[in-house]
Amino acid sequence: STIRDTKEPFYVAEARTWVAPYPDDALAKAKKAYSDAELVGMEAGVVALYQKCVHLGCRVPWCQSAQWFECPCHGSKYNRVGEKKGGPAPRGLDRFPVQIQGGVLLIDTKKPIQGPAIGINTTGQEAEGPHCA
Repeated sequence: STIRDTKEPFYVAEARTWVAPYPDDALAKAKKAYSDAELVGMEAGVVALYQKCVHLGCRVPWCQSAQWFECPCHGSKYNRVGEKKGGPAPRGLDRFPVQIQGGVLLIDTKKPIQGPAIGINTTGQEAEGPHCA
């Protein structure tokens, strides 16, 4: 409910994961770009993003002003759903499959799914303010 109410990512420390809202209006594009395992969460309105930058492994924080994830180590930038927008990262943020059972969000952190290729931009979201990194 926090994610739905604020429309912003929520950090789950136990899973080392950002749970970010996934917009309904981006699902048609997502179905062409993502695996079935990823789409389960997206269709439920969320995506679980591994906290680690795919460039060199730094923890990637949420930048409130830009409304993006921005790596403080080397400047890689990712939109709200973890798709690469800039910097040296070779792809978008890795993610975890999720399920919702009985109103509970379950994040399977055993095996990350490799992040989307450069150029995938299902939401069209651009930076919404000044960058943090």
